[in-house]
Amino acid sequence: MADSDYAMEDSGSDDEYIGPKSTNTTSRASTTGKKNAQSKGNPRQPQAPQAWQRRGSEPTIDYEEMILEAEEAAVIQDLQQSVQEKEEERKRKRLRKDTKPFQRGIIRHVVLVLDLSETMLEKDMRPNRFIAMINYTQEYVREFFEQNPISQMSVLGMHDGLCIREIVSRTNAGAESEYVIATDQELLRELLLATTTPPVVRKEGDVQAESTAALMMMGFPSRVVESIPTLCACHGILTRSGYTCSRCAAKVCSLPVVCPCCGLTLSLSTHLARSYHHLFPLRNWTEVSWQRAREKGSQECAGCLAPFPTPPLVTVNGEKDNAMEGVETNGVSVQAPQDEDEADEQRASESSRYECRSCQNHFCIDCDSYCHMVLHNCPGCLSGDAGARLIRFVANDGKAYYGNLTKDMPVQAIEGSSVEVLDGDITQGWKKNGVSATVSKLLCPLPSTPIILCVGLNYRRHAEECNLQIPTYPTIFTKPADALAGPLEPIPIHPTCQSQLDYEGELTFIFSRDAKNVPAKNYRDYILGYTTGNDVSARNYQLPASVSGGQFSYAKSFDKFAPIGAYITNKELVKEEKELRLSTKVDGGVRQETGCDDMIWSVGSIVEHLTRGTTVRRGTVVMTGTPSGVGFFMEPKGFLGDGAVVEVNVEGLGGTRNRMVFEKEGEVE
Repeated sequence: MADSDYAMEDSGSDDEYIGPKSTNTTSRASTTGKKNAQSKGNPRQPQAPQAWQRRGSEPTIDYEEMILEAEEAAVIQDLQQSVQEKEEERKRKRLRKDTKPFQRGIIRHVVLVLDLSETMLEKDMRPNRFIAMINYTQEYVREFFEQNPISQMSVLGMHDGLCIREIVSRTNAGAESEYVIATDQELLRELLLATTTPPVVRKEGDVQAESTAALMMMGFPSRVVESIPTLCACHGILTRSGYTCSRCAAKVCSLPVVCPCCGLTLSLSTHLARSYHHLFPLRNWTEVSWQRAREKGSQECAGCLAPFPTPPLVTVNGEKDNAMEGVETNGVSVQAPQDEDEADEQRASESSRYECRSCQNHFCIDCDSYCHMVLHNCPGCLSGDAGARLIRFVANDGKAYYGNLTKDMPVQAIEGSSVEVLDGDITQGWKKNGVSATVSKLLCPLPSTPIILCVGLNYRRHAEECNLQIPTYPTIFTKPADALAGPLEPIPIHPTCQSQLDYEGELTFIFSRDAKNVPAKNYRDYILGYTTGNDVSARNYQLPASVSGGQFSYAKSFDKFAPIGAYITNKELVKEEKELRLSTKVDGGVRQETGCDDMIWSVGSIVEHLTRGTTVRRGTVVMTGTPSGVGFFMEPKGFLGDGAVVEVNVEGLGGTRNRMVFEKEGEVE
């Protein structure tokens, strides 16, 4: 019967079958299996002639076979890609925890109540409720002490509801807590592990800025031994030894503890060392889309140097790649991904790249997991690839280089000093190449800029000295790219600008990437760094309004009227812009001296306003406004004369020192 069955199946060959063929691998394997079975079941039976044998001696191409093999190859490739994505998602799930920069608790006391009644033998969880609960409890305890190394946990067992009634009556009296029922074991696990992350600590009504959220008041008292016993503040008992609160001098028995009197967290340095990276975890990195990968041009992991997949080609004259949806192909750069909700599940990146929000380096999935689970630091941020203080200079060989200053220096002292040479540019970023060079001539830290955007009337005391009302939105005007000048460069003054020449020292920043519709909270993701600037102004073309029509740009747009430098300070070195102090000197005399906390609009508000419905290009220089003390409002007027030297300094950001050079009528080019 077996032979008969095979004979019936072999009555028509695959080549003669003209019906629709299945394209899935299962059907293909089934057909192959039948052919093998035929060969083994009846070896002496003559094989049916192939199609090319019947049609002639010259073989023909089996297009159906080629199509089938191509489809099979595509299926295999899709499967391999799917497996790789699943593996990346599995690794990313390990990072599923909230790492937003809020202040978090350091000492936690948790009571874990386990149900040990017979109802736990129900099999609605695999293999039953009890075993599932024990397994998840073990995982919970490990994860809890991983994230809360100096906390305490109490585990209680419940039988016939006796324990739970006592616990609830004591711990939840008057509380407005939420009770959630786990409908399945996956939800049970999620609900358990969600409580391992230390909660946000805030005062009622307190909204902390991202840059200040990591600050935490702590005291580190030393142990004291007294000759006469005194009462401790924590238990109210007489003890000879203990620890004295650093703030209120109350005595506590042991550490770590929150002072019962003033609420200060008291701990030892060893406690802080064990819990630091749990309290202030490394922020999750964002998934990188194909368009972002093209924009950055990343080819290898910044950590382990593993090669990245090559981005798919983009059709310029035809339809665009799906990955480039909404992206122009005529030289317009794509936008970086917006800040995601870090509480969401971490997904796999379509480009196999993951970007640090601070240094903007791209890493592979293995480095992503290692840095967040083991290292707790970003290698890109620690290496300082972008340079702590970026300068551009001419070396002794006459060539221009980028360099990295390792410390804050006066602008006059930079020339002649030795600096680390950096490779790269604002598009690709900068990296150290291990070479040092001597600064022969200091240049403008940026070789060019798309445009210079300026904010007017951004200091309260300056608005008061101008006797002008503060506008609803920032006043914006522009300077052209040719107004850019170096920190030591002479400023040529056209004859028509010499009668009322003025200075305006300003905090300045540079965009690191193209930006559009950036919310104020994400402004630092788009800033390369901070520097110092001088908004040189010809007041005779600006004031009064009858002369300029209320437009500031013309009076401030002459060549070299925007010197900046001496260097661009990495944004990571500037924690709070409002804590900076600015000063301006003319021929050694102080004209402006104030704190940036007098600014009306913060840097974040300025970025949000500038990018509202408008694309601001990478490399754009933004001058944030000048404080009070400009020459126009002095009595007598403090205008600049021929040869006047203007020095502008922002604390920690370097400065500019430029000489005004009056041109004569016959010397003007």
